Amino acid sequence: MKGVYYNLPLDFESLIEKKDAEKVTLETSIRQHIFLLATTALGECKFDETYGTEIWEMDFDLMKSDNMLKELIAETLKTSVTRHEKRLTLENVEVSIHDYNLGTFGKRKMKKKVTLAIKGLILETNRPFTFSNSFFVGPLSY
Repeated sequence: MKGVYYNLPLDFESLIEKKDAEKVTLETSIRQHIFLLATTALGECKFDETYGTEIWEMDFDLMKSDNMLKELIAETLKTSVTRHEKRLTLENVEVSIHDYNLGTFGKRKMKKKVTLAIKGLILETNRPFTFSNSFFVGPLSY
């Protein structure tokens, strides 16, 4: 159905019980799709090898500088969102990376926190769109 968007992840238990799936707004649907694109590795989706980003190829590459990682993440995200999110005209992608200590006293676990900020225009409504989210990458633990 055109104009109907469903929440991710789908609640299969409700579907089995023949209940309606939870619906979301167009903006929320686009945000969920962008996050899914960002957190899916290229090649993970068997019916479309171009779906996802190369972010997870860089997950264990500790040799790259933060600036180089920011550029690579921004470029792969721009490519993927432009290719797979047709409801949005992409205007800007900003990436920031910070080292973050997730450990406890006595044991440090350093991870890189990647924060994404995306701006665009929703084609259907001609309204501005913003997306901001973050996740951790990097195996550095000591």
